[in-house]
Amino acid sequence: MTIDMYENNFLDPAYITPEEQQILDGNIAVQKNLYTSKQDFVVESDKFLEHSEDDITLRRHTRFVDFPKHKHDYVEIFYCLSGSVTHVINEEEICLRPGELLFMNQHIEHAVIACGQEDLGINIIIRPAYFQNILTLINKDNILADFIINALEGDSCVGQYLYFTVSDNPCIQNLIHNAVFLLLQQPQNWHKLSEHTFALLFMHILSNAENILLDQKDEQSNVLMVVVRRYLAEHYDIGTLHELAAQIGYTPSSLSRMIKKYSGTTFKEIQTRQRMRVAMNQLSHTALPVSEIALSVGYENQNFFYKQFKKMYDMTPNEARLKSRR
Repeated sequence: MTIDMYENNFLDPAYITPEEQQILDGNIAVQKNLYTSKQDFVVESDKFLEHSEDDITLRRHTRFVDFPKHKHDYVEIFYCLSGSVTHVINEEEICLRPGELLFMNQHIEHAVIACGQEDLGINIIIRPAYFQNILTLINKDNILADFIINALEGDSCVGQYLYFTVSDNPCIQNLIHNAVFLLLQQPQNWHKLSEHTFALLFMHILSNAENILLDQKDEQSNVLMVVVRRYLAEHYDIGTLHELAAQIGYTPSSLSRMIKKYSGTTFKEIQTRQRMRVAMNQLSHTALPVSEIALSVGYENQNFFYKQFKKMYDMTPNEARLKSRR
């Protein structure tokens, strides 16, 4: 099913959604059950993604009421379409103007101050797995790649945001409008088209680095884990703890202890998850035999690869390939 942006008034501030109408009729609090089934306010992607195999969708931000502090189980790109929208992160107010973007990973806690009718924002909801293919299309030595790599790792608990004041850049505005159009209309091959559109968007954003504002918490744990994940994003197949330790001036044992302390997991477990994500991406986007995929991600023993893949995804590689092509 697709959404017609004009017929359904998706981008029209004058259109009042059913949820907003209830708020205007006197239901003055956000209905938590629309967003989460958890006791803590962690907004769940499953509440908005129509199909379980989808990794990305979008919705209009709910206006006329303060949205309380919450986290997500996904990455959110918030785009201000008209008026202004104010987010509160770490007790700081970030006021987005039309054309500005705010990237938030799944660990950031934030609230949104009530919007008026002309204050229209779009939530682009992205499961971390969506970024795996995009990461192969962009330069990995930059702040946005670090953000994506952190988002891909479920063991991180560091909240991060990136704020892009890019309203005066026509290329970036055209690309974000194209991305929104693809997500609304879902034409043939929309998923692949959207990946390339977001990759182009990220590259244009990075060419305007002076317009990037970021969370300045430079915690030792975050810095070290970015280094570890960046290394494994490049060397997931043959990388070793000993090699990385030598590169950054640690002994293997001390680096191993610090990774365990800061992430709650081990170097090998992080590497295995990265290998499995790359394998899943290749299964979904190529016709390579499973045996070749196993070798490409570092497994000479195909049976062991099957075991690790099934442990992570609860399905075999062949089942995953079939599911991605339905």
